[in-house]
Amino acid sequence: MKKNFIIVLLGIGLIIYASTIIASRNTIYYYTTSETLEINISDSERIKLGGFVVEDSISKDGGFTIFTITDGNKDIEIIFDGFVPDLFQENMGVILDGTLNDDTFYADDMLVKHDNEYVSSDGETYNVENYSE
Repeated sequence: MKKNFIIVLLGIGLIIYASTIIASRNTIYYYTTSETLEINISDSERIKLGGFVVEDSISKDGGFTIFTITDGNKDIEIIFDGFVPDLFQENMGVILDGTLNDDTFYADDMLVKHDNEYVSSDGETYNVENYSE
């Protein structure tokens, strides 16, 4: 009886340990603009940076898209060299992958956060979450 109890406890401990390791490896953390400017990051360290695109900050320079993002407190200039998603626009949330150098973030990958509303070409708004045919 005591031997079975120890085996069960070891099994539960192993399951908890494995679950913790798997969860930590699959968790993606991104920094806000304020956090990025306050922590010490080397020029070669790749991080994920999240924020909202500042209005009237998007421009093109050669093959680069240049814009500014903010978390409401601090702004960071972004130089983006990559595919710009169709949903990318001002005041939209983005998560960028790249490196920080002299308070400028050089990114080569972008995810655009969007809401669940779709506006058709005739102006009708649909909530994608609640929409059914």
